[in-house]
Amino acid sequence: KKKKKKKKKKKNQESEGRASKEQTVSASGNKAVSAVPEEKKEKDQPSQARTYGNGLLVEEIAMGKPNGMRASGGSLVSVRYIGKLKKNGKIFDSNIGGPPFKFRLGVGAVIPGWDVGVEGMRVGDKRRLTIPPKMGYGIKGAGSKIPPNSWLVFDVELIDVVLPKKGS
Repeated sequence: KKKKKKKKKKKNQESEGRASKEQTVSASGNKAVSAVPEEKKEKDQPSQARTYGNGLLVEEIAMGKPNGMRASGGSLVSVRYIGKLKKNGKIFDSNIGGPPFKFRLGVGAVIPGWDVGVEGMRVGDKRRLTIPPKMGYGIKGAGSKIPPNSWLVFDVELIDVVLPKKGS
């Protein structure tokens, strides 16, 4: 009986130890954060998040190749995306299943939230951009699908980067 109790006690301690290794307390508070490897986490869980002073939230969803081309100002980027309203999750735009959307980064060709949020992505990276109204479509909104003062959520995947030619 004593051996069984010792064995049971040891098993409990091991499982408690494992649980404490899989959870760590974040520096920003007493919230438990899982330290389980990424492949065990639920799909589309952000691994890193940055919030800018203007309210823009950029979350890293998946990392591409470490040596992949990096999007920088002036480069021509190709992306796949899904755009949703933060308020109700309603999809207002998407190019999934169609050709990638191409634009020149950092020159105002897209809403400011995209210029800032796509900067630094590598080919294959996936990010979630939560864009405040002032970096999206502002007080005017956009057509009938995006009401005025809407927060927007875009899931963006960088497909390709073409760097600007020297001298242009």
